Amino acid sequence: MSVILHIHDQSLPPVSSSGGSNRLIDWLAVEQAKKGHKVYVMTPIGSDTEFYQHITLSLPCTFEGLLALIPHDVEYIEHHGGVDGAVFEDVLARYPGSIQVCHAGKHEGKNNVFISKSHAKIQGGKVIAFNGIPVEDYIFRENKDNYLLFLAKVKRSKKGVDTAIKVAKKVNLPLIVAGGRRFANPETWFNWHPLIKPVGYINGADKFDLISKAKALLVPIRWEEPFGLTIVESMLSGTPVIAFNRGAMSELIIDGETGFLCDNENDMIEAIKKVDQISPKRCRDHAIQYFTVAKMCKRHLELLAQAEECSW
Repeated sequence: MSVILHIHDQSLPPVSSSGGSNRLIDWLAVEQAKKGHKVYVMTPIGSDTEFYQHITLSLPCTFEGLLALIPHDVEYIEHHGGVDGAVFEDVLARYPGSIQVCHAGKHEGKNNVFISKSHAKIQGGKVIAFNGIPVEDYIFRENKDNYLLFLAKVKRSKKGVDTAIKVAKKVNLPLIVAGGRRFANPETWFNWHPLIKPVGYINGADKFDLISKAKALLVPIRWEEPFGLTIVESMLSGTPVIAFNRGAMSELIIDGETGFLCDNENDMIEAIKKVDQISPKRCRDHAIQYFTVAKMCKRHLELLAQAEECSW
C-alpha cells in the first residue's frame, strides 16, 4: 500500500459546475483507494469521502505553509495545479516521488506528465498518461435516436458550437446543444429553430442518457485540444465521434472505425452521411482498451514509482 496526496486548486470532490479535471482527479483518487492505497486530497474547497480524506489548502501558499499541511505518512504527491512552480520545486526536493499532471496549458519544471502525445509535443515534453473514465458509469446503446449532439462549454468559441449548428442545419438533422449558452449564438438560448435544441448544462443520468442515444457527437474544435473527455464518454456509450482533426483527436478516434476525423465543415457533413457505418460496439471496445480509469490509475502509479527513482 502507498500513501498518495493529490493537490488541486478546485473543489474535490467535484461539484455540479466542476470541469473535467476535477472529475478526473476524483476518479483517479477513488480508483487508487479501491486498489488499496491510502489517499488524501488537498484543495481550497472540499470534503472527506469514503475513499479519501480532504485537507483544506489556502492559495497562494509558501513551501513552509504547504509542508505543515502534508500528513506525515504521505509518500507520493500528484500536483494538478494551484501551487506556485518555485514552491513545488521545493516539494519535489522533499518528496522525490512526485509528479505534476498537466491537464492543459503551459507547464514548466520537473516531472511533468501530459495527457496526450499532442499536448506533450506542443509543450516540449515526453511523458504522457492518457485520461481514463469509469466504464460502469456509462450507458451503452446499439440503437441510436435521430439526433446529433454537441457537448462542451458553449461559451468558449474554440469549442465551435456555431459550426456544429451550421452543419446540423445543412444535413437537416436535429442537434442537441449541451454545455451552457453563448450570447453570440441565439440558438443556444432559445428554441426558435426547429432543428436546434439547447438544454444548458447537464450532468449525471441525464447526460449519460443523452450521449448514449445520440447518432453522433460533433466536435468542431478550433484549438489544439489536449484530450477531450466527451470523446471517450461518447465512445464508451457506443456513440461515434465526428471531430476536426486537431490536438489529440487522432490519438482518441480511429478514423472510419470509431468516428471520423475532418478538416472542415464539408468533411463533417460527408462524415455524418456515413456515420451509420460505424459500429457502436467497436466504439466501446476501443474506449475500454485504452481509456479506462483502471488504466489511468496503473499508469500514474508507474510514474510515481519512476519519479522516485529518477526525475525527468
